[in-house]
Amino acid sequence: MKCKCGQHIPSKRLEMGYSVCVECSSEPAWSCSALTYHKTGNTIEIIKDPEVAYNINQMASRKSFGVMKGITGSWSRYRKPVEGHKPPPKIDRTGEIIAEKKIASYIPQLKEDRFEEIGQQCMNMGLNEALEYVRDQYKKGWLSPSSLKKLSGILKYTLQ
Repeated sequence: MKCKCGQHIPSKRLEMGYSVCVECSSEPAWSCSALTYHKTGNTIEIIKDPEVAYNINQMASRKSFGVMKGITGSWSRYRKPVEGHKPPPKIDRTGEIIAEKKIASYIPQLKEDRFEEIGQQCMNMGLNEALEYVRDQYKKGWLSPSSLKKLSGILKYTLQ
């Protein structure tokens, strides 16, 4: 049998109920997603929508040994912005909201890391007051980013 374009339609295609050739078909090509059960126990899953198959394959691909991209959150390209929804505000390392400025402009030049001195002063304060004091000292350049993180963790653990 011949298609409307004049090409010959394969007999297997006719047996499946198609009356046009592959080039004239309006149905998109099907895709698949690999399913790995174990080292040698692999199969594929047939998926009719190629875009869905692509997304599944991207999320299931391995970033490095044993880590799937879909699990680690690197699939953010699939999230589309919702109309009328504002993105969350950007927050710097001290926990303050930044008004469309680069985070690097908020990181002060470290003068001297006074971790011990600032930590001892905070032990006589309440939790919120101590955290505010630590953020201020960080902004003034008396704490490094790693010291800020350590000291904040210590204060939250000990003063609660």
